[in-house]
Amino acid sequence: MRWTEQDVTYHQKRVKEPVDNLFHKIQTPTKKSKYRNIRCQAKDGTNFASRLERDYYEQLLLRWKAGEVLYFVRQPSFDLEGGVKYRADFLVVRDRQDYGCDVEVIDCKGFETREGKNKLKQMKARYHIDVQLVRKV
Repeated sequence: MRWTEQDVTYHQKRVKEPVDNLFHKIQTPTKKSKYRNIRCQAKDGTNFASRLERDYYEQLLLRWKAGEVLYFVRQPSFDLEGGVKYRADFLVVRDRQDYGCDVEVIDCKGFETREGKNKLKQMKARYHIDVQLVRKV
């Protein structure tokens, strides 16, 4: 479609916006994710796969600043049988009062799948680790 000068001036008066900017505002419809998670960002700019994971991360930051948590790692990877890898959301190290420290592996789940259950069983069998699941309330 070709616009004449009259069409452009009429449109600019009506919309009060240059014609060049119209084409940048067109967005393709986004496809919903399989488990309806919404990708988001924390206040510090860190990207997350879900709001639940982001909220738990911000809670961990507060606990770390308060001294309850020594440190934590995002997305630790564990090798399982058959060349399978399990990637948890967080590995948290907490200080114990008497001696040593506690290590927790935490996974934020909004929806539990058969594959996820099998990986948790393999983690228990191979590493003797009970993964703590964080769920929506």
